[in-house]
Amino acid sequence: MKKILVTLALGFQLLAISHVKAQDPAFSQFYASPLLLNPAILGASDDWRTSLCYRNQWGSVNSGYTDYDFNTSYPIYLKDEGSKIFVGLALLDDKAGAYGLMNGYLSVGYNKELGDNQNVCLALYGGLGQLAINTSGLTFDDQYVNGSYNANTPTGEMGLSRSVMYPDAGFGFTWYMNPPREKSKFNAYAGISGFHLNEPNQTLNGGVATLPIRMNYIAGIKIFESEKVELSPNVMVCTQGGNVIAAVGAYCYYNLKDDFKLTLGMWYRANDAIPILIGVEYKGFELGYSYDMVTSTLNAYATGLNASEITLAYNFARKKKDDSAPMIGSNTANNTGSQTTTTPGTFPFPEL
Repeated sequence: MKKILVTLALGFQLLAISHVKAQDPAFSQFYASPLLLNPAILGASDDWRTSLCYRNQWGSVNSGYTDYDFNTSYPIYLKDEGSKIFVGLALLDDKAGAYGLMNGYLSVGYNKELGDNQNVCLALYGGLGQLAINTSGLTFDDQYVNGSYNANTPTGEMGLSRSVMYPDAGFGFTWYMNPPREKSKFNAYAGISGFHLNEPNQTLNGGVATLPIRMNYIAGIKIFESEKVELSPNVMVCTQGGNVIAAVGAYCYYNLKDDFKLTLGMWYRANDAIPILIGVEYKGFELGYSYDMVTSTLNAYATGLNASEITLAYNFARKKKDDSAPMIGSNTANNTGSQTTTTPGTFPFPEL
């Protein structure tokens, strides 16, 4: 009974927050899933990058939310060294109680060098989503007869479709400045992205339940304190269905060796949570762990509402065709194809 009351309290709280509109799952390691944050971010890298993220949120309440996200991107170069085309793929699996959501996105983008170490990038994405419900574990009032529950008793509850599939489309745009270290001690970026521009219908009962448009606004700088230390303060604002999520955070990167980097980070999401991050990078491999400490009023209804997130990524560094004409946004790499270290000033976005 206590678990039921807690679940109902959380449910009513969430309905009040979301105005009974669906919301997207959210990750704390924003930049580990770039296509879900802003697909144009992919255009700043010259490497083939692949990442896998796992998130468990509110696990103490009926298993809470469980999310898996797979991202991969690959740059396709044009003859003009100042421009390139890139492609990206994202797969998302989100489970919450009886509901399951699966999304697949394919993005294509174009990155153009403007001069003065500035670039702009535009990306479009399209994909399919599927929302499904599994009622096998649910119980209904009319299955209780004389106070006893019988799973074989037919229920007269309103019929629901088992699943619904829908198209999805959106865009991403970024500007970034990445001068070499000898010219500047910092680089910068800013971007805007829009998701679900077609407002797909997710209804399971034949009605209308549109997924609201989500807009993301991001900006930040990366400061090169020394050969070993980089600081990256960032800000993000997300709006969807009348809700606004504002977050500020910072990353600190420490290069222990040429091929080994330590990352520490912290974000503050207003009226929500404080995610803390620790990560390591070694020869192209990246491993990150974050823990969300909930600061919202939901703590008044239950305990154990924190979230854990783990990310594993790998950068397949591309060998330069012409060392005398380095590619924009490239990373320093050895001839074996493994990344050794990120050259300061060449990739403005956070790496986890």
